[in-house]
Amino acid sequence: MDVLLSEDERLLRDSVRSYLDAKIAPIVTEHERARTFPWHRLAELYEFGYVRGVVPEADGGDGASHMVLALLMQEAGRCWGSLRTTLNVQSMLARVLSTAGTPEQKERFLRPLLAGQRFGWFALTEPDAGSDAGALRTTARRDGDDYVINGRKLYITNALAGDFGVVLARVPDTGEVSAFLVDRAESEYQAYDIPHMPLRATTSCELVFDQTRIPAANLLGELGRGLALAMSGVNLGRLNMAMGAVGLSQACLEACVDFARTREQFGRPIAGFQLVQEMVVQVATLTETARLLGYQAARTLDAGLPGRYECSMAKYYCGEAVGQAATLALQVHGGAGLMEESPVERYFRDAREATIPEGTSQIQILHLGKHLLGVSALR
Repeated sequence: MDVLLSEDERLLRDSVRSYLDAKIAPIVTEHERARTFPWHRLAELYEFGYVRGVVPEADGGDGASHMVLALLMQEAGRCWGSLRTTLNVQSMLARVLSTAGTPEQKERFLRPLLAGQRFGWFALTEPDAGSDAGALRTTARRDGDDYVINGRKLYITNALAGDFGVVLARVPDTGEVSAFLVDRAESEYQAYDIPHMPLRATTSCELVFDQTRIPAANLLGELGRGLALAMSGVNLGRLNMAMGAVGLSQACLEACVDFARTREQFGRPIAGFQLVQEMVVQVATLTETARLLGYQAARTLDAGLPGRYECSMAKYYCGEAVGQAATLALQVHGGAGLMEESPVERYFRDAREATIPEGTSQIQILHLGKHLLGVSALR
């Protein structure tokens, strides 16, 4: 697969992988068990292009290509699912702040975010609104120099740790959805962690806004353009999820190869058994085909094309493929794979998440079907 990358891209991938293996991988187990996250380590990763890469140089970012961003997310996924999803959320925030933020908002939120001094969350999903983002019920009512927010958000990644976030809410006067910056230092809201199966070093929160007042100056972008702003980064979000899944599939493959070569049964390494070889080859094939789709999506975006179809297909296939790869990896490991001391136990849990955020596999199928057939199965 290296022949599809430039020399600079290969060097970046290799340097990031070496750094993550040396500095981050050794602390994964302790943080997973404690359900904590090393927030102080993020800023050093930004030097490689994480988070800053999605922001133009004019706003203090790196202005990286989509291919570079894809490789970065692939390596994060190979190392640690909780790291990958945390970097993804921070990247989403950086992108929307750069795209729609006022100079004052960029100074307050974007610049410290890019410096690793502030961390945030992105609140779209509600009890009755997720894939159907148009069904949002959270409201933001204008009251003098403030907006007053009321409503609930669900499954908001790292909302306990972040000190600010973006909330999508419907403005009653217009009926349209707008985006608002909520700063913990100036606005009161409640955040409750919801224990979850994968990505144990992150939190997945319910946010409750009860007469939460925010300054009117915290409107992000144009009034009534909240959903458009949120969807402006949909391709990047799907590409990030796809390539994170590719990285996790790669980790499954490497674990299978190492284990099969060292585990002995019936007097010889299990690598010599045909059924074990079949499973390892299946993992390898799933990984490489997923990687090809991810690379194609990234190259399509870098060519200046819309890429909605390519990113949606990559998100769909890579998410499904990593689930199969993790299942096969656990099977290769047998009983050892069920133990928390084995990395494939974590891979199996984290892989299950890949088919849901940024649009479930089923939603991706409907997007792809509409593209191919010209008929929407939704509204």
